[in-house]
Amino acid sequence: MAGGEGARLRPLTSNMPKPLLTVAGRPMMEHVLNLVRRHGITDVVVTVSFMANAIRDFFGDGSEFGVELTYVDEPAPLGTAGSST
Repeated sequence: MAGGEGARLRPLTSNMPKPLLTVAGRPMMEHVLNLVRRHGITDVVVTVSFMANAIRDFFGDGSEFGVELTYVDEPAPLGTAGSST
C-alpha cells in the first residue's frame, strides 16, 4: 500500500511520497521489496495514489529489485482497509 499522503510525516512527505523516504540510505519501499523477495515473493501489487508517478518512475517494473511490480491506482483514498476491497 503506497497510496497515502503520509500526513503524520509532514513536512518530510510534502514533496515526496512516503515509500520513497529513505531509511538507512534506501527508500522504505525498497526495504519492503527486498524482504518479500528474500521470502520468495516475486509478484507484488502496489496500490498508489499520492504522487503515484514518482513511485512508478523510481521502481519501474520492479526488475531492478528482483520482483515484478503491478500498480493499481486508488483514485480516491479508501483508507488502510480500503485497498483490499
